Amino acid sequence: MNDFLIYGIGGLLICFTVATFVLSRLDVETIPEDYEFKLDPFWYLAGIMLFGGVTVYSLFPTLGDMVAPYGYFNIAAPAVMAAIIYFCYVLGMDRLANVLTLGAAYFMVETMPDSFRLFPEQLDLWQEKIALTLILFTISKGFGLLNGLGGIASIQFIAIALCMAILVYFGALPQVLGVVALTYAGVLVAFAFFSWPPEKILMSDGAFCAFGFIIGCLMLNGAAEFAEASLFISASYLFTETGLVLYRRYIERVPCVRGFMCTSYFLISDDGKYEQGVARGVLKILVVDLVLATIQIASTERLAFPVFAVTLNLWLLSILSGDTKPEELLSISKWGKNAIKGALAKKKNNKKSRKK
Repeated sequence: MNDFLIYGIGGLLICFTVATFVLSRLDVETIPEDYEFKLDPFWYLAGIMLFGGVTVYSLFPTLGDMVAPYGYFNIAAPAVMAAIIYFCYVLGMDRLANVLTLGAAYFMVETMPDSFRLFPEQLDLWQEKIALTLILFTISKGFGLLNGLGGIASIQFIAIALCMAILVYFGALPQVLGVVALTYAGVLVAFAFFSWPPEKILMSDGAFCAFGFIIGCLMLNGAAEFAEASLFISASYLFTETGLVLYRRYIERVPCVRGFMCTSYFLISDDGKYEQGVARGVLKILVVDLVLATIQIASTERLAFPVFAVTLNLWLLSILSGDTKPEELLSISKWGKNAIKGALAKKKNNKKSRKK
């Protein structure tokens, strides 16, 4: 436990410090329409991830004893594939990027041992591999959808990384997974400072798809250690928003140029009035998910809490997008007060309609 805390917190602080310094030198409010390599924050953040990992590995030689059983391939392969995926987005080949993401997801699933089964009673082996590929693909694309309002995608990444750290602390995951997750989280914590509303710097959707692929691969390896339920809960907001986007775009036929424009947080803050409040509201939802993911460690039910977490996320988002202001989210007294007001107003309107 002590080794994990030293390595993990060390990696987080190194990446956070360096990333904060570097990002403060990028005097860019938006990514220009004419793409410029030197102005793209993704490459700075990706480079700092590599720098932070190598630095932690160099400062603590015994870390090699943790990495070797886990496998260098499991750390390097997702990063390399994420870079390839991002290059496709940079070149404007979104369809090819989708195909590559799907292929890369299937490749990572194929590298998992056949003994790893997420739905052994419900699906055959080949069906499960397809399901896992789609889950990993959804995580990658989902991060791209969450990009668009401040640090929404960043705090989702950080929430999953913190969940992994908690699982490592309680012995549910290998220590190296927690170290890598916290090292990556340090970079995104720094980015969240600059991308919190009103944002000073932005990353493209392709950048977050690449980061999403990396964290998705870490989650896949975490699921192989029988921690899949907690990890699904930590990502339940991502799955909920992705599902809502698909529903709004293809069932309700809501017109939107880009996917994130159909997300709840964007629709709520479309007028710009409650932008910071929406970001705080989403942060509170992620805190609830993190608490549920921690409770799941002691639960024998593998998939009961994840279903409950998605349902709870839908409920919280419905409140966030209703009459309750985002900054009042998770305030029981405000909920009760607003509910009573709404009930009285409805009763009063019913009486007026009856008189008429």
